[in-house]
Amino acid sequence: MSFFNKLSTEILEDEYFIDLFIKAEMLSAANFFDTDKAILSSKEYVDLLRFADILSRSKNFEAQNKAYKIVSLLIYDYKSDSLFKRFSHSILVKLGNFPAIKFLEDNDLGSDDNSIELIFEKNVKEIYQKSSGKDLFFTDEQYDIFSNLKNSNHYSFSGPTSLGKSFIIKEFIRYLIEDNNCRENIIILVPTRALINQTLLQLKKEFFDLDNYKILSHPTVPEAFRKEEKKFIFIFTPERLTAYLAEFSNPKIGYLFIDEAQKVTSPNDTRSPLYYHAILQAERKSIKLYFASPNIPNPEVFLQLFEKSTEEAKSVKSSPVSQNRYFLDFLDKRCLMFSDVSDEKNLDLNFNDDDFYTWVKRLSKRDASIIYCNTKSDTIEYALDFSKTLPDKEDDRIDEVISVIEEHLHKKYFLIDCLKKGVAFHFGSLPQRIREKVEQLFSVRAIDFVFCTSTLLEGVNLPAKNIFILNNAIGRTKFTDIDFWNLAGRAGRLTRELSGNIICTRIQDKRNRWEHPEIDLSVVKNRDIKPIEPLLISGRGSFYKHIEASLTGKEFTRKNVTDSERNIYNHYANIALIHEIRSDDSALRSNFLAKNDNAKVVLQKLNKEMVIPEQILSSYSMIKSKYQNHIYQCKDLAYRTLSSDISYASILGKLELLCDFYSWETEEVGGRNPLLPSREILKYYAVLMSSWMNSQSLSWMISDAIRYYRKKGEIWSGTELVIFNSGSKEHINIVINNLISDVDNILRFKLKNYFSNYYDILAEKLGDKSAGENWGEFLEYGTNDWRVIELQNIGIPRHLANFLLENHSEFFVFENRALLDIKKEALIDSMDENSSEFKELLDVI
Repeated sequence: MSFFNKLSTEILEDEYFIDLFIKAEMLSAANFFDTDKAILSSKEYVDLLRFADILSRSKNFEAQNKAYKIVSLLIYDYKSDSLFKRFSHSILVKLGNFPAIKFLEDNDLGSDDNSIELIFEKNVKEIYQKSSGKDLFFTDEQYDIFSNLKNSNHYSFSGPTSLGKSFIIKEFIRYLIEDNNCRENIIILVPTRALINQTLLQLKKEFFDLDNYKILSHPTVPEAFRKEEKKFIFIFTPERLTAYLAEFSNPKIGYLFIDEAQKVTSPNDTRSPLYYHAILQAERKSIKLYFASPNIPNPEVFLQLFEKSTEEAKSVKSSPVSQNRYFLDFLDKRCLMFSDVSDEKNLDLNFNDDDFYTWVKRLSKRDASIIYCNTKSDTIEYALDFSKTLPDKEDDRIDEVISVIEEHLHKKYFLIDCLKKGVAFHFGSLPQRIREKVEQLFSVRAIDFVFCTSTLLEGVNLPAKNIFILNNAIGRTKFTDIDFWNLAGRAGRLTRELSGNIICTRIQDKRNRWEHPEIDLSVVKNRDIKPIEPLLISGRGSFYKHIEASLTGKEFTRKNVTDSERNIYNHYANIALIHEIRSDDSALRSNFLAKNDNAKVVLQKLNKEMVIPEQILSSYSMIKSKYQNHIYQCKDLAYRTLSSDISYASILGKLELLCDFYSWETEEVGGRNPLLPSREILKYYAVLMSSWMNSQSLSWMISDAIRYYRKKGEIWSGTELVIFNSGSKEHINIVINNLISDVDNILRFKLKNYFSNYYDILAEKLGDKSAGENWGEFLEYGTNDWRVIELQNIGIPRHLANFLLENHSEFFVFENRALLDIKKEALIDSMDENSSEFKELLDVI
């Protein structure tokens, strides 16, 4: 053990140091809550800085984190002190935390009184750790990961949310292309569609100078790009990755970067089997795999899952941004501070009669804040109520977004009322165009408060100084340690501040609202995250017994299996059968055979019964193989094709057909938002599908839905059926939120998968020319106009594609149902520079 490592270990256990550290924490808390505080004595102040200086020289992450935390705790009171400037600059240089150094320098907190050795160390690190893309520098940990990536064919790394994982991946991609002369295609895998476009726009700005690469987000490569012999960076969800790999004519992929890799093994996420399946298919095509995940202590587990060397992995536990943790309890009128070196401390706050919203404003001061609310209904309700306590905020940028919402959705949408006060709400099914504009307003501080659901856990880049956490669950499931710290890690913005504040807040005595503080707060107190144990490897909870039950159609061995668990077991069972058909020696199939005595017989029996091509089963692993196999064997499929008639009556007939073929009345009736709560809902889906596939705008569909409810006379408000009032903002917003959620989750996900599967079965059985139209494609793109589909494939969103073809079609060259060219300069010159469409076009074209 080195001298400084040994000395730092002694310091961390020293009672005097612990006492000083707690005093600094209490000082910072007093500044945050604006209460009386006791300043450190001169000796205590100097001693604490000296302790921090020694700790910063250690290689122990706990020592490094404490050194950095001390700087962040003292900065408010001592930022003008020359000694603090000198020590803080020296400490951050030793830690290699260049974003924090830049923050000091940008705020005139840098020190000119530094030793030659320190200046030399900083200059050397800046030379070696400068990014190639822009005038930014890697932190020491970032640079170590970057160096490892360059020397590895497969790699997995994890770290705090503030580590800057996306920055590392982007820099490595630039290195591959510019320095390593990479001529291979690249995929970045993200969890949801909500994250696709954010990543797409970021990469287009980041790589605008790479002329030989195009950045795309759909699995269909436009003919115009194929002819140019371009290389590609794709941003895909697991569904799109699977669809891309299934098409043999698509360009070969060299690298796959899996962002938010913890989704691959999440035991509660119904999409985790699809993640596993999609990545495994990529691995079987000799694609290099790189995993990035938050906070996980054993990132090598992802390499183990795909049978790669587990040595090429790194877990980072030091953070470039520190966090202060508090529990604000409005029911018991108390506040706790969670110390990094001791038990929690009570803070003496005067609650008076002040409510939660008053405290949000008081604690936020001039900083941005995120308020996590879990459910969509709570998110909207709290944002709306909070906005009523604020004065109007005059800002042209906000007015511009409000105009888009009025045009794109409805003039009475609650988000407009919130934005007028500098507040927004944010959730996954919010239309992409609106969601992006909310994120942009927040990033440039046009708005100061965002109320959100768990979309932040999907990787959406929306950091803030403060995050108020009102629920200790996602949906009905309590936070795991990974979930909590991934969410809480949004507190504190790299390069903009040294620390962030996590305020777990109890304002109601309800389930999953911190109702059992002694138990629920353990995830906040304990920063040690447990290693991941994938179900596929551990087989815990009779996992492989459940796989057998799914394959054989028997009851699960546990009576209280949830709908989410049922979906996960069924999906993994499908994948295990696919691997049996392919004789694929995967971790799933191998462990199933090893840990279940009946597995071999069950798999072999089902394999013999399968006549449907494995390629189709593999492309639709989320749909039970027995239904696909049955449809494939039907003798009258030629009379049941999908026609070009997408009227209400035609669509309803096909929905009835697929409902029977895929047994929706058995398979799709469970969960919180089932596809088929009753067969009567198929009529509603037929109306939605007809409008959506005929390219109708969301605003038109909303108006049509309002007319429908006005005629019907009733609407569900929560769990109550009430008389519909078209003059009620509340009722109008129920209609809007239901519709946009159904378009996103029902049409573009569930029904899209079923109709795509049905079409592929028809095409395989009857041939492409006799299969009819691909309604799955129409649902994905929201149109049956192949020109609109072509424009979306090159990155132009649906609403903008419709606008351009209606008003500027002469600038697009089509031939044989393919886009060959865009007369870009002429198109740009023809448009109104002040229009929102013009500004959007410049971002995507």
